[in-house]
Amino acid sequence: MMYDFENMDQRLIAYVNIFICANRLQAIMDSGFEDITAKQWLAITMIDAFPEPPTLKQISELSGVTHQSMRQIVDRLIDKGFLKVVPDKKDKRAIRLVKTETAEHLRTKKDGQDQRFVFKLFDCLTEEETTAYCSALAKLCDRLSELKEEKDT
Repeated sequence: MMYDFENMDQRLIAYVNIFICANRLQAIMDSGFEDITAKQWLAITMIDAFPEPPTLKQISELSGVTHQSMRQIVDRLIDKGFLKVVPDKKDKRAIRLVKTETAEHLRTKKDGQDQRFVFKLFDCLTEEETTAYCSALAKLCDRLSELKEEKDT
């Protein structure tokens, strides 16, 4: 079913579409992995964004979820053998998250599905559109961080 957004402000349409895309993406990913959810996959993947194993706080901040929610995700990944925790050498209260060998070899229901899916998702965009999308999304993420700081002060 198509919806008529013709008379809606483009910013509202974009805002609504963020949620629609996120929900569809999560549903597809949740059905595509054998042992984990999309949010668990994201937590594992984000570890690679750090030069050293990140703390739970760092992963929470990067993902935009609360420390408590990320703790639940991480605990499940530890129970499933995808992550292990190591104590931080400088801060006794902090734990660092390390991927296990099992996490390095995540299984999809179809071999190689995860990377093919990403490329297939974006093949409807030209290289220029993909670049513009990445740039616009980065700006929106930065703006959300600013808005959160404003709210917290």
